[in-house]
Amino acid sequence: MREAAVPFEVLWGDADPSGLIYYPNVFRYVTQAESALFHQLGYTARSMIAEGFANPRAHAEADFRKPLWVHDTGTCRVWVGRIGNSSVRLDFTLTKDGESEPAVTGHLVTVFVDPVAMRPIPVPEMLRQAFGAKESAGTGGLTEIEESSESDAKLT
Repeated sequence: MREAAVPFEVLWGDADPSGLIYYPNVFRYVTQAESALFHQLGYTARSMIAEGFANPRAHAEADFRKPLWVHDTGTCRVWVGRIGNSSVRLDFTLTKDGESEPAVTGHLVTVFVDPVAMRPIPVPEMLRQAFGAKESAGTGGLTEIEESSESDAKLT
């Protein structure tokens, strides 16, 4: 499966008054790594829409295992965890420089949709192949976000 990694630095504006990372900023770093992943595959948000699909988030979660303080630096890694019929789970870690255990772990689930109708569509085959999926659409893995035991989120 494909993955991407980007460096991060917790800047002053990324932290709460105590100096710890303000939790939504973790997802900003994850989004940067996700963008790098799609860029590796030759896709941008605009090019996906031009090809007739988009991938909004249906679920996101993070587990904070160690503190990230102002001026901490490290690497955010994102990789394909599972591919379903219309959804893809992206797993991620944020690891401080010089440490082997991640400070933050988590995942997000995106659902591929028709950008006009905003209704789920199968993961485009060219993306499925680019992600390195070993199964074809409709077999094994996460088949629909509605069937995921990790989320009761539904895209309607």
